[in-house]
Amino acid sequence: MKEQKPITVLINGKDTAFKEVQKEKESPTKEIAAAVYTEETTGWEIIDSEGSGKILDFKKVVSTVPRPSALRKKWSKRRMVLMDRNRNTSLFSKKFITAVIAAILTGCTFGGIILMLFTGETASTQSETAAAQQASASSKAQAPATIPSISMDFHAAQNGLFSTKKKAEEISKDMKDQGYAASVYKQGANYSVLIGLGNKKEEARALADVYKLKGVEVWPKQLDASYTDLKIPHKMDEPFIVNGKILLQNVITLSQVPTLSKKAKDSIMKDYEGWKAYGDKQHEQWPAKQEKAVRNYEKDISRALTRLTANRPGEVDWPLQQAVLDSFVSYTKLLEVLK
Repeated sequence: MKEQKPITVLINGKDTAFKEVQKEKESPTKEIAAAVYTEETTGWEIIDSEGSGKILDFKKVVSTVPRPSALRKKWSKRRMVLMDRNRNTSLFSKKFITAVIAAILTGCTFGGIILMLFTGETASTQSETAAAQQASASSKAQAPATIPSISMDFHAAQNGLFSTKKKAEEISKDMKDQGYAASVYKQGANYSVLIGLGNKKEEARALADVYKLKGVEVWPKQLDASYTDLKIPHKMDEPFIVNGKILLQNVITLSQVPTLSKKAKDSIMKDYEGWKAYGDKQHEQWPAKQEKAVRNYEKDISRALTRLTANRPGEVDWPLQQAVLDSFVSYTKLLEVLK
């Protein structure tokens, strides 16, 4: 007969014979944690009256054997854990991002409406202000004004200075009949017969030397033709008057050059056309005397430019020098009208 091996039970840390356990069955206990060990099972087996479902941290531990009630509780806890794991608690969850985007869109829309309300009024105000400033500027441009001064410092070749205009005109006509250039210029109380003009002393001296070689009496002379306090009907006419002087100075200098490049010709003609375009547009606003004086100067400077840009002989071009002198005289007469 096979000998039955004794069975011991570990109760609250003590080895107790199985029989003694049966005797103590009748004594009620709220919590009993026990593990049954036999040689055949080669492991610990958990018997948990409260269904804790925990595996004891002992050697040779086998899978737990909880009661059905413990299984139910354990499964409930697992479900809760799984549900908690499935729940996205990240700061950048879909709901959080959606809420942020909605807030931004709402803020932008509302801000845009407010901005339109306020900037619309501001833009309108700015537009009105700009229009008022433009009207004011236009009004100032159309208002009468004064040119403080126009300074013209030239050097001339002079044939004579006379006390009467008649005598000066006779000498001038005689010079022209000989094929030279000559114009009468009123200088103070006297009348000067000019036969050459330059912006620099050297330019006037070069013309004087040509006359001397031909036996013509000539005296180089510095010519101050400055004017002050010139009255113009509109402020915007001032650049037109000043540019007229600059155009004359350029023609005088270029008239001393034997041959002009195409670039120089195109440049001087472009300046003239821009200057003339303003006069054509504005002349109806000018008084009759000013308009007549402008037209005379425009005719003379145009004639000078025609000769200047044409193919000229190598020697002195006397028709060009005549047009230069006439342009100078007609421009000074324009300034006299504006005094």
